[in-house]
Amino acid sequence: MEQSVWKRVRETWLTQKPSPLAGFISAMTVLILVIGAVSYWQGYLHADQWMAASKEAVFNQHQVWRLWTTLFAHGDTGHLLNNLFLFFILGYLLVGYFGSGVFPIAAMFFGGLTNYLVLMNYPPEVKLIGASGVVYWMGGAWLALYFMIDQKRSYLQRTLRAGGVALGIFMPTSAFDPQVSYGAHLVGFILGVAFGLFYYSIRRQEFQKALVYEYIVSEDEEPSSSEVVTPTELAHPNTNRHGHSEWN
Repeated sequence: MEQSVWKRVRETWLTQKPSPLAGFISAMTVLILVIGAVSYWQGYLHADQWMAASKEAVFNQHQVWRLWTTLFAHGDTGHLLNNLFLFFILGYLLVGYFGSGVFPIAAMFFGGLTNYLVLMNYPPEVKLIGASGVVYWMGGAWLALYFMIDQKRSYLQRTLRAGGVALGIFMPTSAFDPQVSYGAHLVGFILGVAFGLFYYSIRRQEFQKALVYEYIVSEDEEPSSSEVVTPTELAHPNTNRHGHSEWN
């Protein structure tokens, strides 16, 4: 029986180890978040008066800094703890694989932008506090980047994985709570996905260069999601031709 040679992706940008500074940067950001929350609760330097954001303060009094200081203000310990776990994990992944320009810099910038967009539709006196908008932005950015980069798997496999994580982690698991800003969650997640897709597009060539292929000799019929390798490519295995599938 005639043998065929197939090429598949063995390693991607996400296969490499994250930056060794990822844990430190993520932990320090979490520490700053905790310090901000405690300062807000205790009123250190009158933080309880200038940290929280509302439509009245931001749009009418032009206190724009509140869009960002309110990210560090939380209602209580439970509110803070609900955000910290995913904040640390997603921060570790984003800074570990994509650098501090994505986290914490872009994450915090878009956190303020999320608050701006949400407050536009809030009553003037209602305060919007907490980092959940940032957390959802981070989740959206990570899932979008994962979907585009993890080319070891098919589009269907990546869709199921990303969709499963999004539904399992980011969908509300309890009845509607009027104290929770679901609008901030939605806006943050959408902005995160948009950022992830844009970020991938501007670094696409770099991500593509990180792909490592392996070659498989088979006497079976051609798998539906594999790519046949020409004799020229087999002689030059570093040819950067795209492959989308994984054999299980």
